[in-house]
Amino acid sequence: MNSSAWSLAAIAAACLSLAACSPASGSGGKIDDAIGVVQCDEYLAKVAACINQKVPEAQRTPLRASVSQEYATWKEALANPVHRAALPQACAIAEEQAKDEYARYGCAM
Repeated sequence: MNSSAWSLAAIAAACLSLAACSPASGSGGKIDDAIGVVQCDEYLAKVAACINQKVPEAQRTPLRASVSQEYATWKEALANPVHRAALPQACAIAEEQAKDEYARYGCAM
């Protein structure tokens, strides 16, 4: 392989790695979008309903930001088969940990 071919290969590898590390695309991390894992989708739906219906307006933005970060992380994990396999358990744990936080707003998780 000549030097220009190596350069192209290096650029392609860099582009692929940057794409793999970038935030989830598509919805921009909207918490009411499904990601395709039942446990995660159910958790996100419960959280979105709670935030949209019961959390006071002034407190919604930080909660949405936190859940959007979870969404983006989970969406990225879908690309890796090892991480994808762990998502059902990770989302179940997230839901369990969120129970107390959302209970104060009158939401059942």
